[in-house]
Amino acid sequence: MKFSKKKIFFILTFLFLFVADVFSQEIATGLSPTTTKNDDVQLLYRNEQEFGALVHSAGWGFNYRRCKHITGYKKRTLELEIVGLHHPKELKTQIADVNAKGYFFGKQFTVTVVRGGYGYNKVITGKSDRRGVELRLVTLAGPSIAFAKPVYVNIFYADPIDPHRGNIVPERFDINNPNHNINNIRGRAGYFHGFSEMNFFPGAFCKLGLSFEHANLDDDIKLLETGIVIDAFYKTIPIMADTKNNQVYINLYLNIMFGKKWF
Repeated sequence: MKFSKKKIFFILTFLFLFVADVFSQEIATGLSPTTTKNDDVQLLYRNEQEFGALVHSAGWGFNYRRCKHITGYKKRTLELEIVGLHHPKELKTQIADVNAKGYFFGKQFTVTVVRGGYGYNKVITGKSDRRGVELRLVTLAGPSIAFAKPVYVNIFYADPIDPHRGNIVPERFDINNPNHNINNIRGRAGYFHGFSEMNFFPGAFCKLGLSFEHANLDDDIKLLETGIVIDAFYKTIPIMADTKNNQVYINLYLNIMFGKKWF
């Protein structure tokens, strides 16, 4: 998904205005993030860990997060995340043969990004009761690395005597190879082709999100998180041939996480 500067500015402005509005309501009611409206005493669990799955504008992935309270409402956070990264111009081509795998014509690399994040998880409003929702502001940043595996496709080479017969050979896709055209490609080759030719692209990322934690039990974690994440690499990753590739990716994400708290 491609975002214009105006759309990015609008998204960031909306997030910050939403947070500011929540803070203003909190001040107006005289509540701190750890204060409740009823007589129930809520325990402060110092440690948290969460596992989750996410979708974002350019793919999907999984993450793990470890949090520790440094104050009653602020948590130090470490995160490990693995996500796929697709080019916005990718268009899947299906093959009539039911045994052939669909492929993306022009795609040169399959990219997987591993992120290591450090930041803070700030409680904006605590739960009023066990069935309430805790609102958190998440800010994370850190190094990342993109693993770019070359794409292999199955190429049909016709028999010079009988054009209806021939051999299918897996080859690394090359837009400059005249045999690598839509008439000769018979789908994507096996996933493990190209692992020995893996390329690496170091980079960095930053993430801003809002999470809504709604578990009924005090020591459980069930949360839904949404926000924006920016990946920047030291050089452009040539995912697609004959089209512009990006060095910076800006994506919206939606994350579902489950976990536990302990002292």
